[in-house]
Amino acid sequence: MSEINQTPSVDSFESMLEGVNMTLRTGETVRGKVIKVSNGEVYVDLGYKSDGIIQKGEYSDDPGKDPTSELKPGDEIDVYVTRVNDGEGNVLLSRKRAEGRKNMLDLEAAFKNGTPMPGTITEIIKGGCIALINGVRTFVPSSQVAHRFISDLSELKDKEFNFMILEFDKKAKRIIAGRRDLAAKEIEEAKEKAFSTIREGDRITGKVSRITRFGAFVDLGSVDGLIHVSELSWGRIRRVTDAVKEGDTVEVVVVGIDMEKGKISLSLRGVSEDPWANIEERLPIGSIVDGKVARITSFGAFVQIEEGIDGLVHISQVAGRHIDKVEDELKVGQDIKVKVTNIDIEKKRVSLSKKIADNEIYFDYLDDEEYFDEHDFYEGDDEFVEEVTVEATAEETTEE
Repeated sequence: MSEINQTPSVDSFESMLEGVNMTLRTGETVRGKVIKVSNGEVYVDLGYKSDGIIQKGEYSDDPGKDPTSELKPGDEIDVYVTRVNDGEGNVLLSRKRAEGRKNMLDLEAAFKNGTPMPGTITEIIKGGCIALINGVRTFVPSSQVAHRFISDLSELKDKEFNFMILEFDKKAKRIIAGRRDLAAKEIEEAKEKAFSTIREGDRITGKVSRITRFGAFVDLGSVDGLIHVSELSWGRIRRVTDAVKEGDTVEVVVVGIDMEKGKISLSLRGVSEDPWANIEERLPIGSIVDGKVARITSFGAFVQIEEGIDGLVHISQVAGRHIDKVEDELKVGQDIKVKVTNIDIEKKRVSLSKKIADNEIYFDYLDDEEYFDEHDFYEGDDEFVEEVTVEATAEETTEE
């Protein structure tokens, strides 16, 4: 009974006969079924009288790929026959060569049909770079890497792009790809999409890509916007680089869109509150405030009293005596106290006086009994105080 059960069935005989009659040729690609994966080798049922083996190193060009994690028994794969008989009756196979052949056919089809294919720039070489497109090393000339000239191609290494196959010579194994026209088209499409989604008033984060005399260009991802120098800061700046530098990440507000000219106007100062709003409440006329000398001119000194608010101390208001040069009394960066004497919101001007502030602070000391208790005064001090009082009163009367 047991002998009868061990007798091969009709189907088994037919399968064996098919394997005997089947022929394999070196160099052809066939389809097989995975039997098992062991020690990095893959055993494949080809329907042939002998099973095939994908040895280590023949599974993939990518050393990071592990057949154990990618394949399981029963999976069907395409393999390339490298040797029909290795001397021990085994058929030697290569999956990477089968994939390479298929990849080349796909590249040829993309060349004939004008279809873009994704690839990654893996090497920078003389005259261009090498891109791995569909698993095939492909040369990309420097003139075809982007829509514009790029002096340092290394910034593109390991980045993925779409490429067009420009030349395909199978016999010479010469393949050339490029993306100049494709990149220009992609940029135009991205611009159209950006202009259809960006609205005035939107807050956007971008990176400063270029500095010019009149402002800073910001890369918003698919389109550049311009921050005009007048929109960089609420305060006065002498150079664009006083506010931003190339490479800075900034948050900006969209203040204008011109779709016909393809321009987007941005504001850096717009993300913060206008310091001139409610300024009279924060800095009432007559108040004495702290400030820092920001700039000195022949006619006075500009003093920063708040972020974005500079006031002018006229040369006549610098000291309680006549001075020929502001520099004789003040230095840039010096901390001083000033009195707010006038505010012109329309012209965004604040008038300040250091002279009056000094006098008022001095007389506050005179009225402070604790101050006199803590300080020694010598004979003649009363006369000095009287002179200062008369001079200060006269000056204030003249100004009024």
